[in-house]
Amino acid sequence: MWVWLAISFSALLHINAAYKGPKWQFYLFKPLTTGLLMVTLWQHGLSHFYQQAIFVGLLCSMVGDIFLMLPRDRFVQGLGSFLVAHIIYSVAFWSQLTSSMVWWLPAMLFGGGVIVFLLLLPTLGRLVIPVALYIGMITQMAWAAGEFWLTTQSLMGAFAFGGALIFMVSDSVLAIDRFRGPYHSATAIVMTTYYLAQSLIVLSALMMASA
Repeated sequence: MWVWLAISFSALLHINAAYKGPKWQFYLFKPLTTGLLMVTLWQHGLSHFYQQAIFVGLLCSMVGDIFLMLPRDRFVQGLGSFLVAHIIYSVAFWSQLTSSMVWWLPAMLFGGGVIVFLLLLPTLGRLVIPVALYIGMITQMAWAAGEFWLTTQSLMGAFAFGGALIFMVSDSVLAIDRFRGPYHSATAIVMTTYYLAQSLIVLSALMMASA
């Protein structure tokens, strides 16, 4: 219980600093929040492949956090770090399938991904291919999590799928803010949904540890 309060407080301090400063608080608490999620998972053990993959995905996410908050624009490097994180999360989710897949789910998810891409397309410029690859990968990650939930009908799968869907929302808002024009509430929405998504994915791994 206390660790989740610490994670929530750290996330809140980062979001507050994004609007009001100080800069050191902004730079400290963004990776620290992800780091606390890693420590939480580490303390519960990494005995299963699923837990190990989620831990490595969090590590890649922390690297992406650092790239995206640097004073100089490191958007492509941050995008690449999160792309790797989504690949690793996907492998973890696919490893948990216990029966045949459903095919209406990817149709819905990739349809949504195409809509977001078309919304961003006029302003992407030279980033068309990297952004398209990223949207495809995060959509595939959500598909993997959804199949995990649908085939297992488990709370663990539900946490994973919920986290993946919220991750898509977070990244969609981030992309719209960056490519379609910034707006004041974007940072709060992006970071709140981001930390919620990561927390749900970690909770899915913790449920395996307690099983």
